[in-house]
Amino acid sequence: MNGWLLLLFTALLAAVIGFITNVIAVAMLFRPRKPIFIGSWQLPFTPGLIPKRHEDIANHLGRIMMEHLLTVEGLQGRLTEQQFQDEVNTWVKEGVKKWLSSEERSLREITEHYSSWSAPDRKVEQRIKGLISDRIDTYWGEMQAQTIEEIIPDDWSQKGRDIIPSVAHGILQRLRVYLYSKEGKAQVQSTIQTFIRRRGSIVQMLDSFVRTEKMVERVYPEVVDALTSQDIENWLQKKLHEEYDKVLKKKGSDLVSVETVENYRVDLTDFAMNQIPIDEVFHKPVKEWAEKIDFSYVDQVSDTVIHQAGRFLEVNMSGILKSLRLDHVVTEQVKAFPLDRLEAIVVNISNRELRMIKFLGGILGGVIGIVQGLLILFLI
Repeated sequence: MNGWLLLLFTALLAAVIGFITNVIAVAMLFRPRKPIFIGSWQLPFTPGLIPKRHEDIANHLGRIMMEHLLTVEGLQGRLTEQQFQDEVNTWVKEGVKKWLSSEERSLREITEHYSSWSAPDRKVEQRIKGLISDRIDTYWGEMQAQTIEEIIPDDWSQKGRDIIPSVAHGILQRLRVYLYSKEGKAQVQSTIQTFIRRRGSIVQMLDSFVRTEKMVERVYPEVVDALTSQDIENWLQKKLHEEYDKVLKKKGSDLVSVETVENYRVDLTDFAMNQIPIDEVFHKPVKEWAEKIDFSYVDQVSDTVIHQAGRFLEVNMSGILKSLRLDHVVTEQVKAFPLDRLEAIVVNISNRELRMIKFLGGILGGVIGIVQGLLILFLI
């Protein structure tokens, strides 16, 4: 009977020791929070494992995050998934439409609320005017240094040359029609009479024998044919080609003066300001002027923005991740995370497993106690 009591005693004692040992081991994961000193001597195993290695754990988690979780390849693959892009696109479209349809504030109120801008409508107006002015200055600067032939597209200059024969032929045809018209004949007759009056008495005496009307009537067809002949048309074409080439060789500044540019600047600025309803957009509630928007344009803009944003992020993902330094962010967040909360989270998640570890210590201790008791009884 004494042997059985000894066996039971050693088993219970070892079980209690194993249980208490595992309880202490689990507790030492988080406790004590700070090192304990006896004089100048630091008590071993203080602080607990996690408080002692808190900084190392934070650094390690940061490296794991960047090297194995948030990788460039993984993020790029996610961004290029069609399903992901469709989901983001749908979310953006619905969000924008809902906001446009329900927003009571004006853009001016929104801008002034979320930023330090004051009078954003005037700033936008000045910005648009500045863009127009800068664009005109750039174009004017380029035009001053270039010839007309360099400014206009190549096909335009060739088309101009191609239509010169038609222009010359048209001019002579119009001249022929005019000369045979009543007005044309009267004009020619008036010119001849003026010529005769200016040439003195001898010519006037000849005019008394041969009336001007008769002379015009007889030679008029020959004059018209001579003025509209093929030779004249060829000569006119040649002259038009020469003048056309001269114009093409001129600098842009030869055709457009500084005063003209300034007038264009004013006219284009006024036109742009009249086309863009800045006051309406900035002062009316968003939902009022949004009623005039064709939401198909919102869809098109959203499609374009999402696609371009995806391409931009895909191409620049490596640089973006380096700039964000997410490993540093994770490290700092873990370092700043309170140990009390971390312990509570671990206990809440692994409470059952931690209890099992404690009880397992008791069970193993009991088994070891039984073995020890049997050995003692055997040796006795």
